[in-house]
Amino acid sequence: MRSANTRLLPQYQIPESLWARASETLHLPASLATAYAAHVDRLGLRTMATTRPKEGGPVGGITKESADQHFAQAFDGSAARALLAALDPKCEVASTSDAFVQSTAGAALALTDAPCGAGAAALAFLTGVAELRAQSVLPRLPLDVKFVGGELSPHAIAHAEQLFHDLRADLEAQAIFVDLQFHSWNVMDRVSTADLVKASAVHGARCTSKLLVIANFNGFLIKEGKQKDASPQLDELLRYASGRESFAVWIEPEMNRTTANGGLFSWLLSLVQGPWKHFAKADPTATKERPNFSTVARFGLPLQPGKTSRVTLAVMPIDLTRGIAP
Repeated sequence: MRSANTRLLPQYQIPESLWARASETLHLPASLATAYAAHVDRLGLRTMATTRPKEGGPVGGITKESADQHFAQAFDGSAARALLAALDPKCEVASTSDAFVQSTAGAALALTDAPCGAGAAALAFLTGVAELRAQSVLPRLPLDVKFVGGELSPHAIAHAEQLFHDLRADLEAQAIFVDLQFHSWNVMDRVSTADLVKASAVHGARCTSKLLVIANFNGFLIKEGKQKDASPQLDELLRYASGRESFAVWIEPEMNRTTANGGLFSWLLSLVQGPWKHFAKADPTATKERPNFSTVARFGLPLQPGKTSRVTLAVMPIDLTRGIAP
């Protein structure tokens, strides 16, 4: 566990607008909460968004119906999970927060989010940075973000494009300028993976740092048993994301298939310590018995002021920084 005294974002500097200390409640940045609510209403999905199953939530899909349901019922929770990883207000997820914060230290960031879904992880991170700047926690220096989102569902991409459009002015008010690209990506397909990797490399060629975010992938990889067939494409994605000032953060909800022995993160750690060891390093405190880091919090529901929901986080930060490629 990383010491609270050595973090790039000390706990005491996290503003109340994002983390209410007394109640230990996370709050989405106001701009993101507003944009999410507006898009839910634009789509006529408020009833669906405020009436959610107690168990077995939506997992998304290629159709418009599944993408709409996943956006309405899972976007805010996914965004809260990514924000919890970026802020780490309880100092429980090792170097994860540092990876997020350090990636914004330069003038230009190559940000790849795959699978990006409706953009929950990337938007939570960027609007979180904007709020930290607005509260004078982080310096308000111009940051050019070359964003590449990889996603199989065109309907999820449409939601992400709309939200980025709605949030552009709020981000630019804090000197965060986002240049967007979206690409159809299937982790089982080598051609679409090569296209995504090439797009990320070209789009972010002049960037001073790189950040790869992979979120909410356990259902497909583990539940459907696709990790072996997906491994070569994930290898390519992480290998080409590596370089100078390069990081990856893999974010999942905490559940047995992600954290148990033989689950997603133990499989991932075996890759990082094995075939990926030339370009990837796990946090030094990660072990085979504890390959990932976990935390939990309540977060305020954007559509139901005064109400909260539980969000769990299991995460693995991966240092992709290297000098000369092997």
